[in-house]
Amino acid sequence: MFWDHDVKWCIDVTGATKLDFCFSIIQTLVGYWAFSKGIPRLKQVTGHDHRAVQHYIIATVTGSIPRKFLTAICTLLDFCYLAQVPSFTTWSLEQVASSLQEFHNHKEAIVSEGIQVDWQIPKLELPQSVVLSIWQSGAVMQWSADITEHAHIEEIKVLACAGNNQNYNNQIVCHLDQLDKCLHFDLATYIQQHMDRCRTDDENPSDSDVEEEYEADGEGYLSAYSTLTCQIPNYFSISVSLLLGKVPSVPKPYCTFATPMTGFHLSTKPSFWLTIDEASVTYQLPDLEHALVTFFANGDTSFQVSQQAITKLQIWHKLHVQQLSYHNKTLLSPQTLHAILPSMAHPYGQYDSIITSIHPKTGHSVSQLHLIFHLTRSDLFLTYVQHFNIVPQSNPSNVNPVTGMHLLRQAVQNNGQQVGEVIPLTLICSPAHLVPNFGRGAHPCLTCLSSYEFSNKFWLNKYWMKEFYYVLSPA
Repeated sequence: MFWDHDVKWCIDVTGATKLDFCFSIIQTLVGYWAFSKGIPRLKQVTGHDHRAVQHYIIATVTGSIPRKFLTAICTLLDFCYLAQVPSFTTWSLEQVASSLQEFHNHKEAIVSEGIQVDWQIPKLELPQSVVLSIWQSGAVMQWSADITEHAHIEEIKVLACAGNNQNYNNQIVCHLDQLDKCLHFDLATYIQQHMDRCRTDDENPSDSDVEEEYEADGEGYLSAYSTLTCQIPNYFSISVSLLLGKVPSVPKPYCTFATPMTGFHLSTKPSFWLTIDEASVTYQLPDLEHALVTFFANGDTSFQVSQQAITKLQIWHKLHVQQLSYHNKTLLSPQTLHAILPSMAHPYGQYDSIITSIHPKTGHSVSQLHLIFHLTRSDLFLTYVQHFNIVPQSNPSNVNPVTGMHLLRQAVQNNGQQVGEVIPLTLICSPAHLVPNFGRGAHPCLTCLSSYEFSNKFWLNKYWMKEFYYVLSPA
């Protein structure tokens, strides 16, 4: 539905070349799809491609398409996001139905643009039954076909390709029977060896080296019969273990630590050792020393740091941040954030955006991560950030009335210098994603490397990630 209709509508209204160029100059975070060649020419797109385009389509076309047309596209995408939450309440289901109804209220704007003659679209009939289906059967996402599709690949397609294209059913069944017999045989021999090893250990309790070797072999003994899965590290539990002293060999300060809602991890070895003056020149941060002095002057007076400690910085280029899911507080995969200085490959540097909780009374702030560092002879990890201000809108929540996204502008001083600040690393709440406000169209001189450097207004892209959307969306 999304790729065949929503995207095609946006391409027809904005123009393939214009939309293609806007997508090509969007900078993405690690692990997210970057469309360096745009999207209109994509072929053989998959579900992963559809979701990747969903992340950026609204922020990209805002300002270049009519208001009612944008409302229809936004509400249909809101419906898709809201319908995928893992649990529902009566109110949240009303929001799902309301989003779909809002689309129907504005869909004539699509017809008025001459890109849709009628609404005899079979795929558009499916959303009509989503709310009723959730009432009767529960959340939609629990009925994912990923497991059965994977089983079909492992148990049917792979085995069929290994045969001679004759008697598929008989060959597949024979192969599965043999695989099952091998599994039972290996399982029986593994259990017997384990029992023998236990008896040997009882007779020779000091033979620990043999035990360690055996256990290492046993871990992968049956791995050929299981599907490997990627384990998500748990920075929260690791942090607790370190604080309790369960791993005394780990040097201090600990590079894995956590707040109640966010986990952090840095590599053991920093990328650089620089003085403040060197870091100020290398990272092009002329106010770094002043920001650092201001931080300690306004901070906790009980924290004392020597002049020698404040002149030498350990600097990291990347930080791993882990969060909990919005609804059920399960672990999410860590997100890598970059703060890389300018180089030949990135002449303007590579600085990711974050949400920080700097002032409890004024709420959260959107900032750009410019420097991750640690002061020698201290346990404090800090970061230098440059802030964004929210551009006021015509409503109390200061969001765009159609897209529900905040419009941001770089915070600058009277002399034109960007407002920077040193804050503790633990004040980072979440990664964020910004998209330049292209308006009627992006400037043709922009590139993927320069688009964020030479843009002064950005959309806080709430569609970048579903968990991010659930936090920022009033629904």
